[in-house]
Amino acid sequence: MLLRFIIGLSSVLLVTGLFNPLLPTLGDYLLTDQQVQKYFSVAGPSNLAIGTCNSVPFASAQAGFASSVGLAPTTTWREANILTNATIGMIDQGMDQLAAVCQARQQFVQTLGAAYDTCTDRFYLISLGNTDWWNVMQYTHLMKHLEFICSTGFDVYQSNIDCIRKGETTDGNQYRACFYKFNATVNANPNNFCGATETFIGCIKDFFDTECNLYVGWMQCELERIGFAYDCYGLSC
Repeated sequence: MLLRFIIGLSSVLLVTGLFNPLLPTLGDYLLTDQQVQKYFSVAGPSNLAIGTCNSVPFASAQAGFASSVGLAPTTTWREANILTNATIGMIDQGMDQLAAVCQARQQFVQTLGAAYDTCTDRFYLISLGNTDWWNVMQYTHLMKHLEFICSTGFDVYQSNIDCIRKGETTDGNQYRACFYKFNATVNANPNNFCGATETFIGCIKDFFDTECNLYVGWMQCELERIGFAYDCYGLSC
């Protein structure tokens, strides 16, 4: 759910630095490695993905996805920052490239089939070793975001791309303020992480409701919600 741990890719230059509201990275949420482990390493709900993830098709699926975003096929999920940056960089080139990313993501899912949920589960990945929670969460956050933007959110994004990009650039500092407020709230009251998250996704929705329209407000809110929904139950847009 978070990640320049989580996700770290962006070519959108704001006064405050590189930032990509379409697929925020862990770094955009300004969380530390320690905070990521604290908030996202707890046991999940009882319907946690159950099954097996065969290493051979997983490696094949990952190699195909990496190649599709311009990386060497040897780039693995353990290099989530590189993978995320390449994905966001490709998306930032426009709708055609977003469609190409979504096609690559669909091939990834088809290659894994029923094992997709297990292969992209945070607890399964951490069990494989040679990684940390920051990397795992960056990888799973990327996949969760692509699940949404490449399905339910695609048409809304495509129909409102000019307005969304204006919100990311011309008015981007207003948007990023939601992320700063989230971080400040979490640090002020670490025991109310989910309360801060609820306020955060509401801030995102309010910004894009006004900036564009209610459809975009819902889409951008939902994009954030799914990143946190596993750990904070009852969030809604």
